[in-house]
Amino acid sequence: MERIRAFIFDHRRPLAAACAALAVLAAIDALQPQSDTTSLTVVAHDIESGRILSSKDLTTAQVPKSAHPSHALAVKDAVGRRAAGPMRAGEAVTDRRVLSSRDLGDQGVLTMVSIDDPAALIGIRVGDRVDVVTTAGEGRAHVVVRGASVATLPATANGSVATVGLSSSDNDALILADAAVDGGIRLVVRA
Repeated sequence: MERIRAFIFDHRRPLAAACAALAVLAAIDALQPQSDTTSLTVVAHDIESGRILSSKDLTTAQVPKSAHPSHALAVKDAVGRRAAGPMRAGEAVTDRRVLSSRDLGDQGVLTMVSIDDPAALIGIRVGDRVDVVTTAGEGRAHVVVRGASVATLPATANGSVATVGLSSSDNDALILADAAVDGGIRLVVRA
């Protein structure tokens, strides 16, 4: 034991320098980006519902591979798509958060309609199937379109009017547009 103590005492400066070098190497390694990260396309700033995304609206962030959504889009795939709902800065861009023309499927047409009571949209989500009901003209509620799909929702539900994007067939889009002129539109969620 005495020999070890003497060796350490005689070589204390080189041993201290070696320990300091090891500490510096450990710190440099800890500061290096981990190899288990990947790029993720995120929104660069807050986006309102219905906005068509441009490259200025998007950026990339490094995230752990385990946090990368399985249906995240690359920047090139997200540009030109429409935001399905309001998005916050830093939110991941996935196939469910944006729409393209093919996302409208067999419905084919996106019609924007105004809802007089934004509070009536509480609980409605993008992708819900809805019946569009109007009370205008006749004083009684009647269905004007069945099975439209909610494609976009307003960023906020405050104010007196909210605009909702509904995906429907060509014929139903004309009926929706006609009903929207008269006002009094409500949405009924289908099971």
